[in-house]
Order: sequence, then structure tokens, then C-alpha cells
Amino acid sequence: MHLAQGQGDIDEFLEANLEDAGQLTVNYLEPLIKGVGYGLNNGWYNTAKPHSKGFDITITATPVFIPDEDQFSTFVATDYNDLELITPSDGKVPTVFGPEDIEPLYQIPSNGETFTGPAGNSLEDEFGFNAVPMPMVTLGVGIIPNLDVKLRFLPITDFGDDVDVKMWGVGLLHKINQYFPQGDQLLVDISIFGGYTHVSSEISLEGNYPGSDQIGAYSVNAWTLEGVVSYDIKFITLYGALGYNQVNSDLDVLGNYQVDSEVITDPISESFSYSGMKLTAGFRLKLAIVSLHADYSLSDYNTLTVGLGLSVN
Repeated sequence: MHLAQGQGDIDEFLEANLEDAGQLTVNYLEPLIKGVGYGLNNGWYNTAKPHSKGFDITITATPVFIPDEDQFSTFVATDYNDLELITPSDGKVPTVFGPEDIEPLYQIPSNGETFTGPAGNSLEDEFGFNAVPMPMVTLGVGIIPNLDVKLRFLPITDFGDDVDVKMWGVGLLHKINQYFPQGDQLLVDISIFGGYTHVSSEISLEGNYPGSDQIGAYSVNAWTLEGVVSYDIKFITLYGALGYNQVNSDLDVLGNYQVDSEVITDPISESFSYSGMKLTAGFRLKLAIVSLHADYSLSDYNTLTVGLGLSVN
């Protein structure tokens, strides 16, 4: 099962009342949206040294690793108005990254009706790990001394017939050695980096219920502020950073859905946010104008970034 298919099954939650359906949807997709947000805050830089008047363009791949515990969410009855979990009996309900052989069975106490929720996608069984892949292209341009402007976008906007993704971002890398006494004589480059990235996605939800304009949509706004240090050894650059991530997300189920004899419109709208510290370490290998870099970041969701670029100073 593909990840997009799992997202496309969230309308199964509409069998519950709207408030309960919203809570079920958040619990199911939260690891995915959180992973996307943390992935967006990576891959911005591979050195603390801005260009003098040059530029670089870099293609990066950033898998965001999902912790094993986030393959499941715990069903807490008091979080719901009119819903009980029948199976699994241990209360561990699969998220979008959970196993695909567990479909939770719910009951609505007020009318005795039951329905099944979506299973997970078992990515760990297929690939050996659970991760959100984040490919992107980043352009860095030195516009004035000690300052780079960075722009980024997602090179792929269509993941099949039912999924559309759009992404853009902007960042600034500012060297601050000059503000320290004899800072220009330091062996390392020290910079402050700030970046913002926005991603939005829509997936078709048509198929389970009669209706029209049935779409699942989410948007993620990711901010990062970091102190970056790098040290050059011939053609190798070692770099590290310490910073802070902020991720804000909106999740909506839009359109008209005929559930039993009732037609409901735009049934789910949820918002949530995450924040935390981030520690990054990596290296860059630069030969002439070609560079290859890799780094690893520790945060709530750890990330690995690998990039290939062209750089002209």
C-alpha cells in the first residue's frame, strides 16, 4: 500500500460524529504531517560561509525517520464524545505508518453501529524503516558581503493522479564573524540562519461515499532559526548547527459526503503545532564547482540529508 492510499482512506472516519472524526484523523496523520514539517527545516546549508558574489544550486534528499512508537496512537475514550474502540483490545491504533494488517473496529454507543478505520502502510516492512522522504532544490545567492539569500522549491509536484504537492521557501544566511573582536581571524566561520518553508498538499478522497469535490488538504508552515559554524580543511568542510524548529499545520477534509442519509459538507478542520531544539552535524566535499554533502540532525524526529550541488564563489 502506498502512503497516498493511506491518506485517501481517512474519510472512513466520517462514520463517527464530526468532532470524533476530526480527532481520529489527527491521530492517524499526525506522524506524517509532523515528519513533513521537520523535514522542511533541513537541507538549507552545507557551510556557514556565504558566497562573496557567487551562487549555488543544490538537490537534496531528506528522509525524516519516524520513531517506532509513532506507528501507533493510543485510543483514549475520554478524548471522544460518542465512540468506543472494540479492537485491537490493547488500545494501540495504527497511524499512517503502522502495520497494514490491523484495521481498528469502532462502535458508536448512541446507536450501536460499528465501522472500521484505515490500517497503516507498513513502510517498515517494505523498506526496513519508516520515513517521510523530502526531496527539494535549494538556490543560494550572495547578494552583499556576508549575506546569502536562499530560495527553495519541490521539483516534483504530482505524485500520481490523486496527489498534488506544492512547496516553496526562503532563507537568509548571515555571517557574524565581523561583529566579534578580531572575528575575521577566527579559524571558523560563524553565521546565523533563518528559514521559512511552506508546503501544501491535496489528495482525492472520492470513492467511499457519494458526493462531490471530495478532497483531503493539509498545509505546513515550518520555521527554523539556527547558529551555524563551519571549518574548511582544503576541499572538505565540517559544519554543525544548533537551532530551534517551529512547525504549524492545518488539516482539512473538504467537499460533500453522503454518510447514510445525511450529507455533510467540509466535515473536518484541524490545526496543530510542534516546536523543539535541533542539533546538526555534517560535512561537505567540494571539488572545483561540484559539491557533495551529508548531515544528520537530532530533534523530535531525526533526519538525514544528502545533497549534490554546483557552487560558484
